[in-house]
Amino acid sequence: MNILIIEDNLLKRGKIEAFLSARYDARMSCAGSYNTGLKMAVAGGFDFMILDMSMPTFDRTEVTHGGRFRTLGGHEIAVRLAKIKALIPFVVLTGYRDFSVNSKSLSVEQIDVSLRSVGTLYRGCILFDAADSVWQDNLSEIIDKEEKCE
Repeated sequence: MNILIIEDNLLKRGKIEAFLSARYDARMSCAGSYNTGLKMAVAGGFDFMILDMSMPTFDRTEVTHGGRFRTLGGHEIAVRLAKIKALIPFVVLTGYRDFSVNSKSLSVEQIDVSLRSVGTLYRGCILFDAADSVWQDNLSEIIDKEEKCE
């Protein structure tokens, strides 16, 4: 399985990669921003995608902060890929229960409902907690189902 991970937090990304490496014979590619993630996803070649919800527009470097922060960047990527018929099976893996957008608060449940509108390739939203392994159980359940479908 070839997995694209779009995650800007290096600690979280490392935990995801370590978990996947220990459990699956998967090839992983990573992106740390909206633009890089979208570009990689459009280029294709992936069987599954793990999306963070919030991310910078551009990759962060020692001299740049990543441009405009996209609170719902993962949602934007999924919608964009669906519009151009390039969406693959994906899951959202986020550490936040609520997101503030234009002075409105959106819950992870509301985002889950919204993402269901992109179609059946959306596999769900998982809450990430570095101190707990529930996210690993939830992610492996989804990936195991994907592997059976291949």
